[in-house]
Amino acid sequence: MSKTKKIIIAASLLILLFIGYGIYKITLGDHDSKVIQITIKNEDTLVYDQQVDTNAATLGELLEELKEKKEILLESEQSTYGMYITGMGVDELYRQDEAGGKYWTYDSENNAQCIKNSFCDAADVLVIEDGDHFTFTLKAYE
Repeated sequence: MSKTKKIIIAASLLILLFIGYGIYKITLGDHDSKVIQITIKNEDTLVYDQQVDTNAATLGELLEELKEKKEILLESEQSTYGMYITGMGVDELYRQDEAGGKYWTYDSENNAQCIKNSFCDAADVLVIEDGDHFTFTLKAYE
């Protein structure tokens, strides 16, 4: 095999390697690192208020990550609209109380998707960006 053919084959393999890595990063690899502020309240009592570093793409992924790291307690279920939070906390799990009309809600004043829609989508589809701040609150609604 000539030297020219070897160089062409090596260059082709290198290009394929870069393309494959690019596809991996887009589809399976880590998303961009970001810092997200998470605040959790039970009525007016502050339970958790931390900035967290994450590579998660969605709020749901971030919450599951915090649960796995044992930084927060989390209970959720899948509804027709997506991830539905039924319990949160740190040292104690605060659960919704349907009979008492207490439910978990969350909002963000700076997440682009929440602002665009005038509400925050289900956590498992809500895309997060560096600097976002989410406040989760358990309180009674009438």
